[in-house]
Amino acid sequence: MTGSSDEDAPACQACEDPVTENGERRVVSVVENGEAVHYEFCSVACRESWNGLGSR
Repeated sequence: MTGSSDEDAPACQACEDPVTENGERRVVSVVENGEAVHYEFCSVACRESWNGLGSR
C-alpha cells in the first residue's frame, strides 16, 4: 500500500477503520465458492475478535 492514503485503504473487517501499514496489519485468506477471498484487519486485536463469518 505504499503511496496510498487512508481513503484508499480497505476497511477492517472487525472495526471498519482503514487498514494501513502500521505494523499490525493482518490478512486472512480463505477459499469461498472456489474463489480466494482476503479479509483485512487493522490490528492483532481486531483479527482475534473476528468471528470468521464476514459480513455476508
